[in-house]
Amino acid sequence: MNAQKQAIDVNPFPRRPADLGVHRDGCEGPERQDGYIAFAGRPDPPDVGDGGVVLIAGRPHLGKSVLAHRCLHRYADAGRLLVDLAGRPSDGLAGPADCLARMRDTYPLPDGLRTALHEVRTAEPVEAHHELGRALGGRRLVVRLPRPDPNLSPAAIADQAEGYARAAHAANSSVYLFEFPYWVDADWADVSDRLARSPHRDLLTPVCLNPFSDLELTEFLRVRMGGDAALDTLFDLDLELLLRALGRQRASLSPNNLTWFNVLCHQAFEAAIESGAARVAVHHYLAAAVRIGAP
Repeated sequence: MNAQKQAIDVNPFPRRPADLGVHRDGCEGPERQDGYIAFAGRPDPPDVGDGGVVLIAGRPHLGKSVLAHRCLHRYADAGRLLVDLAGRPSDGLAGPADCLARMRDTYPLPDGLRTALHEVRTAEPVEAHHELGRALGGRRLVVRLPRPDPNLSPAAIADQAEGYARAAHAANSSVYLFEFPYWVDADWADVSDRLARSPHRDLLTPVCLNPFSDLELTEFLRVRMGGDAALDTLFDLDLELLLRALGRQRASLSPNNLTWFNVLCHQAFEAAIESGAARVAVHHYLAAAVRIGAP
């Protein structure tokens, strides 16, 4: 007689994924964080030797902040002075001149940057960045900006990105990281078209993050569970069938995002634990999907 399998009593998925937040001293970068998954098809930090703007776009929860953190570390490792303003409100930050003023009030700052900022006398953005570059003595910056006001039009987003790109290039080919969350594909199409037609397009590097593929969601499950053996032990379901069954929930405003999928897995395991089940089945996932709704 086969021994009865032990009921699941541990949920391997956190209630919500950890938020990277703002860069802190001592942070080693996303790749060295526990649980980081290097998906083969996701974009790497682009080459920005001439400086400008890296515009990271995508629907919510597709990895914009992760890529921004990777860019910060990649460019800082190349000798750029790192400033992360992402945790600060975007109000009053209409352009690169306002950004310099915001940096003056930021703590901590890299050595020498505060002194250099106080040597900037002009209010004109590009010339102000020229002055900053001279005061820095050839050193370059990488600055992560706060996310823009969600009420800004695509035209305003493109104008801001172009203004920051011109200013960054003037400051010894520095880099501004600009994250643009959007809900409507047409908004991104409008922004990217304007950037492509800009006379300063060589200083504008757009990176748009696509929804995670079904293969990537499966890889996420496999890595989080610790491999195929753990999947076979704890899952009583076919992953392809599960993803098809969740088709309605995944065909939403932000489909196939990992935050939603992590919460879904957490809730499915909670349902299995509450019922005393030894394995997680499709009906646990469907109950979880009803509970949390579409992403």
